[in-house]
Amino acid sequence: MLVTALRAFTGALPPGYTTEKEFFLTSLTNMEEYLGELQRETLAEACGSFLRRLDARRVGPAEIDAFKAAVDHLLSNEDFRLVSAGMAGSPDFIRQRLSGVRPVSLLRAAKKGGVLHPETARRLDAVYSRLNFPALVRQVEAAPNDLAANAALGRAREEVAEYCVLYRVQAGAADTLTPFSLATVDAALAASYLLFRNIGKATGRAL
Repeated sequence: MLVTALRAFTGALPPGYTTEKEFFLTSLTNMEEYLGELQRETLAEACGSFLRRLDARRVGPAEIDAFKAAVDHLLSNEDFRLVSAGMAGSPDFIRQRLSGVRPVSLLRAAKKGGVLHPETARRLDAVYSRLNFPALVRQVEAAPNDLAANAALGRAREEVAEYCVLYRVQAGAADTLTPFSLATVDAALAASYLLFRNIGKATGRAL
């Protein structure tokens, strides 16, 4: 569902939507739900695979590195350090630690607002700039009206499409997103949410 929604978001404005603003926000809301579900499933699968190896006493440095790669950007560095610190413990102890972890999400952090973790803020700022969103906000600030806002949001969707192609996010309906692709989509959607909010500020009212 996430891939289908992403393809729609990065395509032409569908019939039934009169403005970019309406489609942009509806799409972000839908993709947030699909993304969260996939993040939880992917993290659970990676943890389950690691625990099966642990139960079979087949965990060494290579397996720990493989687990780290599988949960990169899904598990916070703090959580991974806590799990790693318990590697000398029993399988039940590690299982207990893994049962309490939750996937991290730039989109969730962006929507929550407030002071972001420095690493989260750095990643989000980097993607926001890479998508050329600051320039789009400046365009709306120069002409703070609905026409400019809709044009900026339309261009933003094109930027997200180009970003996904650049980072090889598969966009076929049958494709399975890798953890790296999930992190890429998460970052792009988080930046898109911030853009939507910033364009609202630029027009002097919430969109």
